[in-house]
Amino acid sequence: MKNNSKRYRVYIITGIILLLVTVIAAMPKNNVYNSISMEAGGELPDASAFFKNHVEDAEYVTDMDSINLNEPGIHDIEVKSGKKIYHVKLEIKDTIAPVAEITIVDIYESRAVEPHEFIKSVDDATDVTATYKTEPDYSRTGSQEVFLILEDTSGNISEYQSILRISKVKRIAEVDISAGKLDAGIFLKNEKDLINSDVVETPFPETLGIFPVRIKVGDTIFDSSVKIVDRIAPSGKAVNRKFWTVDKISAMDFVEEIVDATDVTARFAIEPDLKQVGDQTVEIILTDQGGNETILEAVLTLEADTEAPRIYGVQDTTVYLNTPIAYKKGVYVIDNRDTELAVSVDSSRVNIKKTGSYKVIYSATDASGNSTSREVTLNVVEKPADTIDREVVEELANEILSKIITDDMTLKEKALAIYKYINKNVYYLGGRHSDDLITEAYYALMKDPGDCYTYFAASDLMLNMVGIPNIRVERLRYEGETNHYWHMINCGDGWYHFDACIHLPEFFSFMLTDAEAEAYSRQKGKNAYYYRHDKEKYPATPEK
Repeated sequence: MKNNSKRYRVYIITGIILLLVTVIAAMPKNNVYNSISMEAGGELPDASAFFKNHVEDAEYVTDMDSINLNEPGIHDIEVKSGKKIYHVKLEIKDTIAPVAEITIVDIYESRAVEPHEFIKSVDDATDVTATYKTEPDYSRTGSQEVFLILEDTSGNISEYQSILRISKVKRIAEVDISAGKLDAGIFLKNEKDLINSDVVETPFPETLGIFPVRIKVGDTIFDSSVKIVDRIAPSGKAVNRKFWTVDKISAMDFVEEIVDATDVTARFAIEPDLKQVGDQTVEIILTDQGGNETILEAVLTLEADTEAPRIYGVQDTTVYLNTPIAYKKGVYVIDNRDTELAVSVDSSRVNIKKTGSYKVIYSATDASGNSTSREVTLNVVEKPADTIDREVVEELANEILSKIITDDMTLKEKALAIYKYINKNVYYLGGRHSDDLITEAYYALMKDPGDCYTYFAASDLMLNMVGIPNIRVERLRYEGETNHYWHMINCGDGWYHFDACIHLPEFFSFMLTDAEAEAYSRQKGKNAYYYRHDKEKYPATPEK
C-alpha cells in the first residue's frame, strides 16, 4: 500500500508540473495584443501596452528609432517579457486634420498669390497641401475674402478663411528731392482715386533713400514707399583765385553760389601744378549726392613768396638789475602771407645779475622758408632810488580803469576810453619827471604835469593792463628836433597810430592811418616831423 501510495503521489506531482508547463506555455499567447495603433506624430507607446495584463519587464526588441512615427503605416515589430519574444504589429494612423495659423496677404501689383502665402504656420504630423476653394480675383483692388483648403497626406481636411488685400497704391514711387513735398497722385494705381486720397503721417524726407509712406484712399490707409532721388545736377559760379605756391588749396576754393537740393562736393578734374608760378586753368567737378555732376573752369594764379617776415616792437631798451624780462611782450611778427608767426629770442648773452649792455637777437621764419632777424641792445642798470614800484602804480590805474572800462566793451571801445581819459586828465607842462615808464605813468595818473612822454607812459600802462596789443613808437628825428613818443595799437582790424597827448589846436589823434598821421605832420612844420617814424621798424596801417 505504501509503495502504491508513493507512486500515486509521484503521478500527481508529475501531472501538476505538466499542467503548469502547459498553462505557462499557453499564457503569453492569450495575454498579448497582436496589434495596437497610435496617432501619427504622437509619442511612442510603452512596450507594456502590447500586454493585456500589466508586465513590468516589457521592452521593445525592434529598434524603434528606425520607424518614422509621423508617417502612417503598419510595422512588424518584436517585444519581449522575460526571455519570451513576441511578434506583434504597430499601426500608425493619422486622423487629425491640419491646424494652421493664417495671415492676411497684401500685394501691390497684380500677380498670382500662392495659397501657402496665407499660411503663417501649420501643425500636422504629415505633409500638408493648400489649395483655394475659390481662386481670388486679381483684377480687383481693395480687400476680398479667400477660402483655403488644407489637406494632409492621410486625406484629413481643414478649411480656413483669410483676406487678400490688393493695394490701391504702388509699392514704391520715385520723387526728386527738389520737389520738397509728396503728392498722393504719384502713388495711386488708378487716377479715379485721386479726388479721395491724401498722404498722411509722412513728412517729406530731407535726404536721399527709401522711406515708408502712408496713403489714405477713402477710409483705408495703405502702406507704400517713396524713393527720394536727385536727378538735377548742381550749379555754381566759378571764381578765379590767387594763391601762394606753398598754400593748401581745394577745388571748393574756386566755387561760389552753389545751388543743389543735396550736399555738393568739389574736386579737380586734374590736380593743378602748385609749383607753376603764374596762371593755369583748372577744371572743377561738382558732384551732388545723386551722382549728378557739373564741370566749371577757373583760373588759378600762383605767386612765389620771397618776402621775409618783419619783426616789430623790438628796440634798444633798459631794464633793472635782477628784474625778470618778458622778451616777447609787445613784439609782433607780420608777414605778407602767413599769420600768427612765432618769434624766437636768443637772449643767451644776457646776464640780468650784472650791469652792462647785452645783445638780444629776435628771429622769425615763414612757411616759405624766408627768415628775418633783428638785433637790439639790452642795458641792465641799477634801479634808481626814486622809482615807484609797479604794484603801486597798477593799483592806482585799476581804480581809474574800473570807472571807464566795462567787460562788454570791445577792444576799440576800451582803447577809446583810455584815450579820452588820458587826453583830458593828464596835463602838459614840458619836461618829464623820470625816464622810467612806470614812474612817469604814476605822475601822469596823479595829474602832475609832464610832457608827451608822460602821456605816453600813462597810455603804455593802461593799454597793457587791458590787453590791447601795442607797439611803442619813437619819432624819427633829425638834429635839432625834439623827441616824441606814441603807440600803434591793433584792436583786431590792423595797426593804427594812437597818441593821447594833447594837440594845439585840438586834434583827434586816435587810430590814425599812416596817411592821416603824415597829413597832420605836414601841417606842423618843416620836414613833416611830428609823426615821422622809421617805417621799416613799424607795421603799415590800413588805408582807411
